[in-house]
Formats: sequence, structure tokens, C-alpha cells
Amino acid sequence: MANSLLADRDASPVGKRWAHNFIKRQPELKTRLFRRYDYQRAKCEDPTIICGWFRLVQNTIAKYGIRSDDIWNFDETGFMMGVIMAGMVVTGSERQERLKSVQPGNREWITVIQAINAE
Repeated sequence: MANSLLADRDASPVGKRWAHNFIKRQPELKTRLFRRYDYQRAKCEDPTIICGWFRLVQNTIAKYGIRSDDIWNFDETGFMMGVIMAGMVVTGSERQERLKSVQPGNREWITVIQAINAE
């Protein structure tokens, strides 16, 4: 986009670090890491979509007189032990090959379960 605008003015194109330098010059801008998100999971966090479900839960609690100490949330997740994530290292500029990191051969899965009470 920037190069298109500059081409219209017969100006030279932007450099490789133009976006980085532009953000540094704008105190109201900031870079952040993001994570990929599955579309179906994202829909489950949209208040306009899940509002009806929360209304149903409230009505059910009221209808049956469910106490807060009888309401529980249960969540489960898993992760693999012994797996090294990608990282960043600083090396000499003359080094061309991609760096490797050795990790242990075990791939044990761990399950984590969390439960919390509404009270």
C-alpha cells in the first residue's frame, strides 16, 4: 500500500524496515503477538451469539432453585511434555544454516483438569 502511494508521487519505494520504523515513530501504535484462533471457538466467545445460552442458564437456575454452591465449571486441556518450542537466537551474520535445537525423545502427554465452584 505504501509503495503504491509513493509510486503515484514518483517517489522511491519504502525500505525493508519501513513498517517497523513507522510503528516506532507512532507512540499510539504498538505491535503485539497474536495466536491463531479456530473460527468455531471464536464464535463461542461472541457475546451476541452466546447471550441466549446465558439467558437459558439463568432461567434454569431460577426455575429449579439451583444454589451457587451446586454450580461447577470443569475444564480439561492437554499438552505434550518434552517438546521444545521455536525460539529466537542471536548469531554471527556469517552463519547461513538454520539452527537446530535438540529435544528429548519422550513425548509424554499430560492432561490438566480444572474445576471451580460458582460460590
